[in-house]
Amino acid sequence: MMNTRDRRIILLANKWLEQRITNEEIAEFNQWYSEGLDHPVFVGKNYAASDEDLRDRIYSVIQQQIHRKKRKNYWMRAVAAVFLMLNLGVALYVYRNHEPDTVAKAPAIADIRPGTDQATLILADGRRIPLSDAASGRLAEQSGVAISKTADGQLIYAITGATDAAPTDKVIYNTIETPQGGQYQVKLPDGTHVWLNAASSLRYPTSFPKIGHREVALTYGEAYFEVSHDEDHTFVLSSGRQDIEVIGTKFNITAYPEDNLIKTTLLKGKVKVTDRLSKKEVWLQPGQQSILQGDDLRVKTMVEVSSQLWKDGKFYFDNEKMSSIMQQISRWYKVKVVFQDPVEEVQLSGSVSRFDKLSTLLEKLEQTGLVRFKREDDQLMVLKPE
Repeated sequence: MMNTRDRRIILLANKWLEQRITNEEIAEFNQWYSEGLDHPVFVGKNYAASDEDLRDRIYSVIQQQIHRKKRKNYWMRAVAAVFLMLNLGVALYVYRNHEPDTVAKAPAIADIRPGTDQATLILADGRRIPLSDAASGRLAEQSGVAISKTADGQLIYAITGATDAAPTDKVIYNTIETPQGGQYQVKLPDGTHVWLNAASSLRYPTSFPKIGHREVALTYGEAYFEVSHDEDHTFVLSSGRQDIEVIGTKFNITAYPEDNLIKTTLLKGKVKVTDRLSKKEVWLQPGQQSILQGDDLRVKTMVEVSSQLWKDGKFYFDNEKMSSIMQQISRWYKVKVVFQDPVEEVQLSGSVSRFDKLSTLLEKLEQTGLVRFKREDDQLMVLKPE
């Protein structure tokens, strides 16, 4: 027998379907639906050719889930998902059951865990310090600058003496590198906070000169910057043929060689992006992204600037091609990806956790009905759905 709340939700779902639901009722419906919901997965516009096709696909997914999970509350959420999908048109929400015996997983894939905080610090004299193995506390000292590792796994640079006594005539550089399956945080001498994604390398001075720019280089990879404000010393980040000039701001840059492009996404402040080869330059406002590819430097307005916030523990996709999605998965899970079927151009939008096991992540992607996966030896095969 349905309780009062169940009847209320059924009423709201029907009003939504009939397009006579109010904004307040939508908010009420969303709040109920999101209770207990784990990471939603959104799918791209190519998920269905028509509203009728979309409805059929959703019901198929929901029926499979109901068959596997015989719980009244889950059934209610499944019905709600259908109504949500009919309204949104592009988003598929999949409720994840936490009962271990309800989901069959391939053992070889299930054993692959997500990446962790790991990196190598390369000092100016060539010494290499594996940061994941190093104990917290002071790691080294170079020309009056102390390098320490915090208990939460962050690298900190600090002047050991008075600021006026700090050496500024000779610039000494360090490099921090993350492997596949690694990420790390660095706080530079000026207070700038940097998050490095997997397979990335950042070169920077142990102390910035008193005169001139604050110059660092992302040799390759992806990094998120929260630049310390200093009007007298512009912060300049070089990556390949691109320079970014800022004073104090928040931005993300992706510059993996295999991607053959550089993407810069601005969250706060204002930055100038320059292509040194063509001499083209653009100014970015918050919510904009520059894309340097070939001879083209263009600006795209982002609907969701959070799509770049991988540092918060999620993969975000904005009409992303499967080829790009699998590149990201390959770097983070240290798995070799092979496309066995031509699905590289399939596009997805949405978010999933970066801290699920690989099997869980792949299951969520498979539930879109657009792709499937198979493990063969040390390779992850990407195929068309059966």
